[in-house]
Amino acid sequence: MNKQPQNSASWSDTLKIRKAHLNALLKTIDARPGKTSQIQTLTINAIKAEMAHIESQLNRRK
Repeated sequence: MNKQPQNSASWSDTLKIRKAHLNALLKTIDARPGKTSQIQTLTINAIKAEMAHIESQLNRRK
């Protein structure tokens, strides 16, 4: 296995940063009801699923 450098962020911190990044992406996507394309809808659903997965990983680490 590869060792992480000592000054690297913890796995929980990495997950929190990833979740914040995904949140920012959701805000970037202009998702008005009735005005979203199919690709936007799929993208939003994929981001939300990834965020739910990250949240479950964070809850497991508590």
